[in-house]
Amino acid sequence: MYQTKYFQTSDNHELAKLLTTIFSTSHDGLAICDRNGYVLLYNEAYLNITGVPADILNNFSFMEQKEMHLVPDSSAVRTILTKQTHSVVIDYANGRQAINTATPLLDPNKELLFVVGNVRDVTELNQLQKELEETRQISSAYQRALEHIQTDGDFDEQIIYRSGLMHRIASLSKRFATNDSPILLLGESGVGKDVMANYIHAQSGRTGEFIKINCGAIPEHLLESELFGYEKGAFTGASQSKEGLLELADRGTIFLDEIGDLPFPLQVKLLNVLQDGRIRRLGGKTSRQVNMRIIAATNSDLEAMVEQKRFRQDLFYRLNVLTLTIPPLRERREDIPALIFYYLKKLEWKYQQEMRIETDALEALMDYDWPGNIRELKNVVERSFHMCENGRITFDQLPASIRNTQQTALPLQLAKMDELLSLKEAVERFERAYIQRLLKETDTMQQCADKLQVNISTLVRKKRSLGIK
Repeated sequence: MYQTKYFQTSDNHELAKLLTTIFSTSHDGLAICDRNGYVLLYNEAYLNITGVPADILNNFSFMEQKEMHLVPDSSAVRTILTKQTHSVVIDYANGRQAINTATPLLDPNKELLFVVGNVRDVTELNQLQKELEETRQISSAYQRALEHIQTDGDFDEQIIYRSGLMHRIASLSKRFATNDSPILLLGESGVGKDVMANYIHAQSGRTGEFIKINCGAIPEHLLESELFGYEKGAFTGASQSKEGLLELADRGTIFLDEIGDLPFPLQVKLLNVLQDGRIRRLGGKTSRQVNMRIIAATNSDLEAMVEQKRFRQDLFYRLNVLTLTIPPLRERREDIPALIFYYLKKLEWKYQQEMRIETDALEALMDYDWPGNIRELKNVVERSFHMCENGRITFDQLPASIRNTQQTALPLQLAKMDELLSLKEAVERFERAYIQRLLKETDTMQQCADKLQVNISTLVRKKRSLGIK
């Protein structure tokens, strides 16, 4: 507790001791002034919150402070003038925001004796409330956006995206859907090539079925009969004729997934189908005309396989008429929250259970590189949905591989420093250098926050804590 020259020490030692304890332990700023506004007592918290120097409190009344614009406002001045309690929210010059409340103490004749001032710091509270509201707005924005992303039709006929990169691919797929040329889908495992193929079929207007076959999942000796069908007696056990998948795809689309695993002898037969549109069943003597669209997909390097004589060059050129390369999730991180919310919504509908995801969990999912792409993301969301408690997915419920993910790409100069830094100092130095670099490379704070994949309020707080001008 601090006292000014206007305060006369009480003869009551116990009372003074009690006042000292109350003032010293209070987290709120406390100040007592007389009827003329001269400060009698104040505590350390008052100095820290308001940023008003002790010399000002010791030598100037609250009225003088207000007149000299040393403080933006003063509830004590209002209380002295009205003899009533007043509360005002004040933004102090040190960046703090506080609720400043002044309460009058009157004598029996209703004359003012003292004014007790209380200053409560609400800076952090308002910041947290702002961040919470921003999180709610982001969540609502994604929910509204998802309501407009092809909500009609089968789930497998939809592509969920928010990135400009995927928007261009979706636009191309719509254009490709309007013709009958073969389409080759490229991309890592799990990026959604099967979903894209189904989407193209849905956009094509073809009345036939969408037939999917994984060329690497069926044994080689069975794959030919599955694709081309067979006539009765074509081989032992063929007691009746059977249509092949190529024939079933008439007026529709056949999706040949993992085309790189197609056995070399069957590549010749598939090339003939692509060239003349006719198929012949095993054991058959006549050919049948089929009107089908072929979409092939692979995560293999077909050009390298051609050079290695493992894939026919002529078939590669015939398939590679229209090509779409679907990028991995790590290259289109804007799509990650859209996919997360979409799969959560699907699970909510299925299990009739509302679910929310905590901000730190969402940020961890967005920072993760997703080597398994959308397939891995879907599995993680479903696992987290069933593991969570109280309807909220938290950071602790995420798989260890995601929780343990850390940014390790420190600047070269940081790794080669001669001085020994603590981990905290090293991280702060890296963050400061990285944020400063991005601030120079972007035109606005919002663009910088978008590149960092954080809220703009988080960026402002980081700038302040790291001392970035």
